[in-house]
Amino acid sequence: MRKFHDRRAYSPRRALSPHFMLHEFTKSATAAKHQLNNTPREEFELANLRALAANILEPARAIIGAPIIITSGYRCATLNRLIGGAARSQHMLGEAADFIVQGFDMEAVALLLSTSRALPYDQLVYEVREREDAAPMCWVHISHKRMGRNRREVLSIRRSAGDKKQVLPGIQGTAEFSQLTASAAGGLFLKCPK
Repeated sequence: MRKFHDRRAYSPRRALSPHFMLHEFTKSATAAKHQLNNTPREEFELANLRALAANILEPARAIIGAPIIITSGYRCATLNRLIGGAARSQHMLGEAADFIVQGFDMEAVALLLSTSRALPYDQLVYEVREREDAAPMCWVHISHKRMGRNRREVLSIRRSAGDKKQVLPGIQGTAEFSQLTASAAGGLFLKCPK
C-alpha cells in the first residue's frame, strides 16, 4: 500500500538536493490558472524527485557548469492532461524534468549530456516547439527511474507551429530536421535562440 504524503507538512522550500528545491519542480502557470494543487501526494513521488535531483540534475549542472532552470517538473494527473502531456508521462511519477540553461545553445547542452556516462538517465529528449510569430522554444527533457532499468534513450522532438510532431533518434539539429521537412513544410526550421 502506498503511503500518502501529508500536505500540511509540504514545504515549497524543501531541499531535494544542494541546488534544487521542491518548489522548482511543482511551479506551473497552468496549475495556478486552474487553481490546482500541483504537489506530490505520495512518498514515492518525493523519493523519485530526490533521486532525479541528486542522480541527474546535480551532475548535469556540474557538467554544464551553469545553473539549470526547471520549466516543468512534477505534474499531477489533471495538470498533465491540461497541458497535453503523454498519458504515461514520467512527470506524473516525479521521474522527469524539462529544463533550460540561460544563455546556452540547448542543442549543444542536449548533445553534451547525452554522451555523458556519468548520467544514469532513462530518457533524454531535445525538444523544439516552433511558434507562429516568435523564435522557437527549445529545452531538454530528462528522466530517471529510481527503481528499474534506465534505458539511456536519446531522442529529438520537433513540433511545428501547427502542432505537427516529428520524433527522431539521437540529438538532431536544425539541419537534420530541415532535410526531412523542407519539401513538406515549404521551408526551413529556425535556430533556437540562446
